[in-house]
Amino acid sequence: MATKTKGTTGITGRERQAKTKCGRAGAFCLLLVEGDQNLRRRLKRMLLKTAPNISVIEANSVTTAIRRFDDNRPGTILLALALPDGDGLEVLRHAMAMDPHCMVIVLTDHATDAVRLKCFEEGADFVFAKSTAVDRAVAIAQRASQRELARAPRTPQPKRVQQARLRLKNKSGLHVVPAAQLVRLAQRFRAQIEVACNDHTADAKSLMDVLALGAEYNMEITVTAEGRDALEGLTAIRSLVARGFHEKRAPAKV
Repeated sequence: MATKTKGTTGITGRERQAKTKCGRAGAFCLLLVEGDQNLRRRLKRMLLKTAPNISVIEANSVTTAIRRFDDNRPGTILLALALPDGDGLEVLRHAMAMDPHCMVIVLTDHATDAVRLKCFEEGADFVFAKSTAVDRAVAIAQRASQRELARAPRTPQPKRVQQARLRLKNKSGLHVVPAAQLVRLAQRFRAQIEVACNDHTADAKSLMDVLALGAEYNMEITVTAEGRDALEGLTAIRSLVARGFHEKRAPAKV
């Protein structure tokens, strides 16, 4: 596989250190994202049956997948679109923004032409129906993870306006401390960034505006960024939300 380059937000020293935690020495890293526990276990068994040197990292939600991607920077993702806390496309968008060399194989219950086109537009390499092509998807994921398949870096067509729907999994929602973190982060970018919740929209660079949203735990927010660095801004905010604004939490279960 081609040599990876750092993503649009850069790679910190902490992130470089995290990359070594991907798995066993010499193992190739694959992120498996599937909300159904039984299917996820089955997929993992299939992956390891003929490719035991793959290090499989599991995630059962959008939030966990983004966090695991940031920590491990896998070269391959086997991604389900239907996830309990949102759309798997958010994981795809995040991965493409951070590492355009990452190969993404999508599994969906609705492999219509429209769904396939949307996935390809966002940067996916393959899209398969869960009902008929799981074996094929796993085989391609195995080959990609062992670098038998490579991809040229392909980023989605740049858009001046970027948008993401994110679920707040930190206990304090957008109360004072997390709201302040969001505002400070948004202020680092030139793009105009807005946050919507409860039919209200706030300027993400204004603490009073963000607090007025009253966004609580488990609520969904829509973040919209417009400008030349909109993608970078949205990617950074997506990571912050996925990490629960760095609040202490119990270990995630998968």
